[in-house]
Amino acid sequence: MKKIGLIVILIISIAAIVFVYNDYFLYKNPILKVTSIKTIVEDNDAIGEKVYTQHIKGIIKNGRHRGKKYELTNTYSESLVYDDKIENHTELFVEFSVDDNEINGITGIKRDKYIAILLIIFIDLILIIAGNKGVKTLISLFVNIGITAGAILLFMKNITTTNLLLLFFIVAIIFVVSSLFITNGKSKKTLAAIVSSIVSLLISFGLSFLFIKLNEEKIFIWTMDYIEAVFDYNNYLYVCILLSGLGAIMDISITISSALSELIRKNKKIDRLALIKSGKEISKDIIGTMINVMLFTCYTSIIPTVVLATRNNMNLITALDFYGNLELMIVLCNCIGIVLTIPISLFISILILKKKEVKKDE
Repeated sequence: MKKIGLIVILIISIAAIVFVYNDYFLYKNPILKVTSIKTIVEDNDAIGEKVYTQHIKGIIKNGRHRGKKYELTNTYSESLVYDDKIENHTELFVEFSVDDNEINGITGIKRDKYIAILLIIFIDLILIIAGNKGVKTLISLFVNIGITAGAILLFMKNITTTNLLLLFFIVAIIFVVSSLFITNGKSKKTLAAIVSSIVSLLISFGLSFLFIKLNEEKIFIWTMDYIEAVFDYNNYLYVCILLSGLGAIMDISITISSALSELIRKNKKIDRLALIKSGKEISKDIIGTMINVMLFTCYTSIIPTVVLATRNNMNLITALDFYGNLELMIVLCNCIGIVLTIPISLFISILILKKKEVKKDE
């Protein structure tokens, strides 16, 4: 059966990749596939970078111009900050002139096949390694994506009347319940993990909210990406804090509740002190990893901006202070939540799971 399952997964994956490589008909915008490129080096620009001009030939793959060959030019600088270097066989979204006889320019690059390949590899690995548990994980993932999309659409339709923080607080609770219930099923340990996650989330967010309120004037909220397009600045920040540490909190909660549930199942007479001691030992192994996950997430957000700032002659310390201050605060708030989740999960898990065993004994 396992061999048949692997063959089915392989066939579906290959078919999906072939489809994505030939899905031009799904797009309304004309797509040009590059067949040849000739690159010419121009003079340096105002800041000393070399400028290149590419003379591109290609064939249109969709729409009424399908099968026709066209030529266009693309200019890019050495740093590639504001433009793209086009490679041979790249697929480009292009815009035609008013008379529909020639291409005005490039509007984007078709990259869906790269995303599709990564997604297929991700799904295949989960299914092959985790089996039925992997199926549940994928269901949980897609359910959460659907919930997120629905919440965003709801907010966009009622942007001036909907409270962004309240909306995503409800979404966060739904995330916790749906994710843990789908992946772990209906059980006492799932209930313990859900209650632990929600309580930990409420307490850690409450502390973060209090800290931000007390230091509101010192926090550079306006340095966040696209903040000028956000209707409610402060709630946008709170939502970032609320959601960024949610996964780690749920992971710690289910790890502790599952471990304690197994200990109680094997030894029904185990006392609470032994459970607390075991829970602490388990938490020591996961807390460092979770905090590092938050730190590395912070790095991915800060590094590109800091690199661009230092490239434009800003002092490194100044760039870190200016662009990293807010991200570091969010990470520290989430780290507090991660640390608090351990004693909260221990207490709630022992309360729920041990109570269950006491009732059975009675």
